[in-house]
Amino acid sequence: MKKNDSSTLRRCGTLLALATALSFGWLSTAVADDLAAGSELGPSELLITGGNGHVAHISQTGVANDAAIQQKGNQQSGQVVQNGVGNEINATQEGRANQFTATQTGTGNEIDLTQSGKANQATIAQEGVGRHAVVGQYGNANVVNIQQNPISPDLVVQQKGNGLTAKVIQY
Repeated sequence: MKKNDSSTLRRCGTLLALATALSFGWLSTAVADDLAAGSELGPSELLITGGNGHVAHISQTGVANDAAIQQKGNQQSGQVVQNGVGNEINATQEGRANQFTATQTGTGNEIDLTQSGKANQATIAQEGVGRHAVVGQYGNANVVNIQQNPISPDLVVQQKGNGLTAKVIQY
């Protein structure tokens, strides 16, 4: 593997207090953790542009939100916006030029996203309490658009193949 072909971004809590970047030949890692107990200083935001064209952006307002983005390959792009309490996202991108945007508002919502292949796109929005979405895109040029509203059931979407499109709106 080439140097800097992987990066990981992890953002916990409400206040960005520490950011570090490490490089170990084939792996580069960016880590940010919350060192403050409260949100008295307002929202936190983290933008990292890394090796091989990766971009990871996390913006959070609230308490005890958790976000992790792992990017491997080339030109991955991920954006997370979380507002509320105890929301969580875990995203893994492998391949080339995959993109996602995830927005969560409320309490205890969770997104697990995996993109593997080339040029996959995911847009996921959740609001309410305890919403859970698991999304997998395996292949090339797949598109998914998900909107979960306050009383939506849990959701699993798997796209395996090329050029697939899915739009899911749950009320």
